[in-house]
Amino acid sequence: MNAPLSRAIMAVAVCCLDESRREWSAAMRVEFETVAVEGKPLPFAIGCLAAAWREMLTREQGRFTLTNYALALGLMIPMAALQIGCALFGFPYLYPGQDGLRGALLEGAAHEILIRGVYQAAVPSLALLLLLLGLGHLRIAWAMLERDWARVKRMGTLMLAAAATLIIFMGVLFLDSSQALLQVAVLTIELATVPMVARWHAQLFPAAVTEHPGYADPLP
Repeated sequence: MNAPLSRAIMAVAVCCLDESRREWSAAMRVEFETVAVEGKPLPFAIGCLAAAWREMLTREQGRFTLTNYALALGLMIPMAALQIGCALFGFPYLYPGQDGLRGALLEGAAHEILIRGVYQAAVPSLALLLLLLGLGHLRIAWAMLERDWARVKRMGTLMLAAAATLIIFMGVLFLDSSQALLQVAVLTIELATVPMVARWHAQLFPAAVTEHPGYADPLP
């Protein structure tokens, strides 16, 4: 168990180092193999990972990489999990009551009896929109890690359209859309951070912009 885990940690440590640290990466690999033969690879791998992270914090390229990963893995992925959970499993966190989307109907209102049947029929469509938003977050996270800002822009536009459609449908059906509006606000903040990260990437890695013209100034 220690050997595969150690190699995985070591691979992450090497990935954290950029091309300018290629010789250091090679030296770490050679020393790791020596330590692995001696039977203590895990502490060495953890030490290498910690050293790589310290190195990243001292370099602007490293800080960019950490910021990009933090946004993708720390923000986009949790939002995707929450929205997919609400769509497929009825998680109640984004909507009132204990029935997920089905709890969004304003019970006790005068129109409840009249539109309950219509609402129940519309639940699958609303769930589909939520699922699309969750999958969109996953796609954006993946594109950010690949630094494909043009794809991030396309996915962001589609997600905003899906979020607007969700709110319109909920408004037409007299549903409690307060939490849906909160989701749109969070999505707007998420997408507003992407242009800043993309421009930071263009400043640090102009070669990437030259090779992929779609990366330059990808978002308004």
